[in-house]
Amino acid sequence: MARAVPLGPDDPTDVGEYRITGKIDEPGPEDAYLATDPHGTPVVIRLLAAVAEPERVTAAVGPLKGVPAFCVAQVLGSGTLGDRPYVVSEHVDGPTLAEAVQENGVLSGAALHRLAVGTMSAVVAIHQAGVLHGDIRPGTVVLGPDGPRVADFGLNQALRTSETTATRHVGKPAYRAPEEFSDAQGGPPADVFAWAATMVFAATGRDPFAGDSVATTVNRVLHDPADLTGIDVDLRTVLSACLSKGPGDRPVAGDVLLRLIGEESLLHVTGRVTPPRRRPPWRLGVSFLAGALVAGLAVFLAVPPRVEYVKVQAAPPTLATAATTEVELASVPEETTDLKIDGTSVTLHENAEDPVRFNSYLSLDSPFAAFVRRTDGTLTEVGRGEEPTVSPDGKWVALSPWVKFLESDYDFVKFRDLATGAEFTVNTVRKPQQTIIPSWSRDGTKVVLSVENVDEDRMDGYVVVDVNARTANFVKTEYTGGSIYPFGFTPEGTVARGYSDGKSLGVEIYDARGLVIRTLHWVGIPRDRNWFSPSGAKLATVCPKNEGLCVWDYKTGGRLATIPIPDDTLWNGWFTDRHLVVRVPVKKGYEVRIIDLLGKVERVLATIDGKKETAFFRLGTLP
Repeated sequence: MARAVPLGPDDPTDVGEYRITGKIDEPGPEDAYLATDPHGTPVVIRLLAAVAEPERVTAAVGPLKGVPAFCVAQVLGSGTLGDRPYVVSEHVDGPTLAEAVQENGVLSGAALHRLAVGTMSAVVAIHQAGVLHGDIRPGTVVLGPDGPRVADFGLNQALRTSETTATRHVGKPAYRAPEEFSDAQGGPPADVFAWAATMVFAATGRDPFAGDSVATTVNRVLHDPADLTGIDVDLRTVLSACLSKGPGDRPVAGDVLLRLIGEESLLHVTGRVTPPRRRPPWRLGVSFLAGALVAGLAVFLAVPPRVEYVKVQAAPPTLATAATTEVELASVPEETTDLKIDGTSVTLHENAEDPVRFNSYLSLDSPFAAFVRRTDGTLTEVGRGEEPTVSPDGKWVALSPWVKFLESDYDFVKFRDLATGAEFTVNTVRKPQQTIIPSWSRDGTKVVLSVENVDEDRMDGYVVVDVNARTANFVKTEYTGGSIYPFGFTPEGTVARGYSDGKSLGVEIYDARGLVIRTLHWVGIPRDRNWFSPSGAKLATVCPKNEGLCVWDYKTGGRLATIPIPDDTLWNGWFTDRHLVVRVPVKKGYEVRIIDLLGKVERVLATIDGKKETAFFRLGTLP
């Protein structure tokens, strides 16, 4: 959004129920203001040119409120101030595309593709609502913290409802379609033309048809091809078609979006297993796209934009969904009951008051059966060759196959309802990528899996599976590294991962697009997945100088404890907010111990006879 300047003597201080806080410094016949609603929420008010019947204009704004709030700055309301209609819309905190390119340079690669997909998604949503934008240009595309938004849609169309409009903004000539110079009404193809011209600006930093005068610019729009030199060939092909001089020669917005994202990519998030066609169809109905937007488009908007123009929240995240009280016992229960797990070398030593217990395992001997423990302690088989991870509420078990691509080129994760036995699968990524190491969100609605590129021996990002919607969103991240550092959820539901850059060992926290929004670069490396204490207030890592285990205040990043541990100790998770679970080698095999924050052993939770691993166990609550 363009910068705000102080109000002048002729500017209003209140418009309807909104309090004006500043004037937006941008060209145009209307006056734009920053304001707040009665609840203090920031909004933008555009006070349009005076008309004889302003009520007709505000009535025409009504349909704009029905445009889905997906990649658009949503219209919130309208009214009149004297003979001037006004429109209230969502305030998007971020620079316009024009400002971002001027300040940080042009976009390319994934950032440009993400911008193209996001803005064309907005055009599709606008057209499906029966509305035109009428003024797409770099100044009406805002690069918000959650992705690009198209603003100010439908204002020209609303103004056309008054035959006595004194002044009508018709946009910059370089972003108007040829037919608009002879037919001011335009239509959906004109929006497609203007969108393509805007993408040319994003990629090159220049108006595609600009001349040294308005007359020269108009002549170039009418007769000259746009200069697309330097733009990626795939995007260049799309833009060239959209910039055709005849409106009937341009693809409709829905077809453009399908061309940008590809049917093949949609398959990754819709759960279909039929192998896709290599190339997406160019001419498909928009009705298909409506469902596709809901099912999968978030994946393609997750491609990280250039960090230069994204405003990142630097403050530590709040523990919005985590409990704030520590989960602890007066003391660790001493009395235990032994339970030998058949077919393994593991004996559990448990108390009914234990807040967590071993709740699932995968046998490492043929036939590699996966088991989940019931509330009475008995075991039930839930799969073969699949790593089981039980949800925090005990409703679901996520089953991730250890052997990949036996039936198709797609990896997947399976979900089994532990009460009914019902199952479903969700496709995640396609070979050579694969998903590994599933981890549940605390509310039990999502699973995050790390995406490993086997051919390149690196991590490409993560997949978040929405269990209720049965969809998967693949989010690419710039960070690469081995699978020793898996992705997991923070207490508030964002995604985090340990990292090493050669200088620092720490934790990076990502937003939904794969951008790092917080870095704890001093804390050392977390292991496995259960890094956060039951309350969510503490984080455990291997200390940065490998001097033991470290416990940190998650909110402030301050060190709370340094815990000495024997050599070759492995991390197993938290027991309470003041007790950890670790696996320690002993003479006859291993002991799984509960220790306090001073390293004192409170109790043995399990013993493993012999050095040979016979099962892969997971710690958590029982179903």
